[in-house]
Amino acid sequence: MMARRIRRGFTLVEVTTVIFVVAILASLILPSLQAARSASRRDQCLNNLKQIGIGLHNYHDTHKCFPPGWVNYTPDAGDRPRLGWQTLLLPFVEQGTIYQKLYPDMIARQVRKSTIVETGIPLFRCPSDMTPATNPLRGGFGTSNYSGNFGTVAPPRWLTGGMNSAWPGEPSTLTTTDGIFWSNSRVRFRDCRDGLSNIISAGEKCFAGGAGIWMGVRGNEFENDVVTDFSVGNEMNSGPGSFSSRHESGANFLLGDGSVRFISDLVASGTSQGPGLYQDLSSRSDGRTLGEF
Repeated sequence: MMARRIRRGFTLVEVTTVIFVVAILASLILPSLQAARSASRRDQCLNNLKQIGIGLHNYHDTHKCFPPGWVNYTPDAGDRPRLGWQTLLLPFVEQGTIYQKLYPDMIARQVRKSTIVETGIPLFRCPSDMTPATNPLRGGFGTSNYSGNFGTVAPPRWLTGGMNSAWPGEPSTLTTTDGIFWSNSRVRFRDCRDGLSNIISAGEKCFAGGAGIWMGVRGNEFENDVVTDFSVGNEMNSGPGSFSSRHESGANFLLGDGSVRFISDLVASGTSQGPGLYQDLSSRSDGRTLGEF
């Protein structure tokens, strides 16, 4: 008599149990993977700022000052696209080829729209940001996620919606501030009397703030193409004119001494009664003592 073969498969209960276990494991593992990716992106962003800081110090060693926020013959609004501090930094961050291609524009102190100024430069991009490689809100120039410190005073205009000039119109840009970068600025280390470790030189700007462009400004009325102010009411992650990031609860910043810090968006800011820590970090010589940040 032939032995009877027994065919056995998975029961519904077994299949359901396996699916349930896999779902539990996935729910435990995925948040850890997401947190690891987020931490990796934040670290890469910090490293970008660190390299920018080294470039700024090398620039200062050569020219005895920080690069100007942007260069122009006049502070009047509407005076054509102009090259800014990140363009001038290119030879000091291993981007000499792009710099050489832009040299004729530097001599003329203006910018011709070309594929060169639309080029994406990884060093100037935070890996967490979603803005396209060419910034559609800022004239289609190559995007940058790092903006220079304009100081505690806001530019004389508001930027709304499509990052275009609006109320109160187009007055001239400021010709001096208490920060690091503005039109034709030439800030030296010794001008930072509060100490380089106590002042921010640059920070993040993500798509929520319109990001920025590395080329410079589209005109004097578009200061925050390359710089951002720390004025009361323009706190981190507060609107289109502020420093901002996609990192949870704050943003990365570069200090004047080349060190980098992640600063909480809950950092104490000022009121109409006076400045706070956030403003103190942007003023190069206010003489006030800093608290923890």
